[in-house]
Amino acid sequence: TSLVPVITFGENEHYRLYKNYISNRFIWGRSIIGYLPLRHPVTTVVGKPIHVNQVISPSQIDIDQLHDQYLQAIEELYNTNKAKYGFEHVKLQII
Repeated sequence: TSLVPVITFGENEHYRLYKNYISNRFIWGRSIIGYLPLRHPVTTVVGKPIHVNQVISPSQIDIDQLHDQYLQAIEELYNTNKAKYGFEHVKLQII
């Protein structure tokens, strides 16, 4: 099987935090027909698959190496595409 690095641009722009949430929650997004979502494009970018050999009992080193390889692929995918979707000044933070 393979692991496929995927990143989505614009997803976080659909969430807004308010200081005064209780008074705003009944106003924001209301219209005649009910609640409407925020309008912002969301784009998902798919990277090259990373082939994974089946290991019955992988060591922690094997897991860490594959994890590092996956994170590098995510970072490369982000850095390659961030300017195209308006995120050229946003640093990727993987927590």
